[in-house]
Amino acid sequence: MTVVVGYRPGFGGEEALELGIAMAGSLDLRLEIVIALPRPWTTPSMAKVDAEFASYAARLGEESERAAHAALSRHSVTAPVGVHRVTERSVSVALTKVSGELEAQFLVMGTRHRTRGGFSLGSTTSRMIHSSEIPLALAPPDYIAPPGGLSGVTCAYSATADGTDVVAGASTIASSAGVRLRVASFGVAPADMYPPEVGLDAERGVLAAWVDQTTAAQSALRTSGLIDPSVATVIGTGADYTAALAAIDWPAGEVLAIGTTPRSPVKRVFLGSTATRILGGATVPVIVLPG
Repeated sequence: MTVVVGYRPGFGGEEALELGIAMAGSLDLRLEIVIALPRPWTTPSMAKVDAEFASYAARLGEESERAAHAALSRHSVTAPVGVHRVTERSVSVALTKVSGELEAQFLVMGTRHRTRGGFSLGSTTSRMIHSSEIPLALAPPDYIAPPGGLSGVTCAYSATADGTDVVAGASTIASSAGVRLRVASFGVAPADMYPPEVGLDAERGVLAAWVDQTTAAQSALRTSGLIDPSVATVIGTGADYTAALAAIDWPAGEVLAIGTTPRSPVKRVFLGSTATRILGGATVPVIVLPG
């Protein structure tokens, strides 16, 4: 089993490599770095555009591989490492194909800065987040892994029936990495309605009721045996999901695991609206588990 990193220098590749190295070391998995390249045209061109494109693709591959080896030399990598150049019609097709061939347990990709903080997804990452059949780990911009690798897994728990699958998946990752598991639920305060005919406390009462119900659901995870009694549970609330995420502490080396919406008999990553908002407000690496 392996951790596959989709690498391209300057497009979140360095951050993805940081996270991939940390995950491979903590999970005792082989690290595979994949450089996806565009497939050259097979039809000869009178203007020799096909030859120029093939030359560009070859040069891009060589430069990317040199950058990958240079980045690896700056780290103390304990896991076995492989570097691969793959040519396909698109980056997403290349990553999907190679992830299967290399028996990937996780696919790691970089992200982009978001204007109001947090991170956003590029076109390739967006496509993978709606089609990947394996957990997708996303490294935030400017991410630097701590020397000790992963230190904990926080599971975003929705307090629904689907949420227990996410808890089970996050628990497996934490156990494999030998780090602690924490279960967290995030709630957003409803906006005050005007005119406040029922009083401003009505909306706040909704959030308070949600906190009570979520606290009970988190306790049920212990009584059902899904999580150990020693597993910490927390609730973060705020005016939006960015504030709710910021309401709890995020130690160095922490990753956030979130679940996705089941859309077919085949397990795939497909984010629902709440998971998308949580992803946008995260400041730590996020592991998206297929639903």
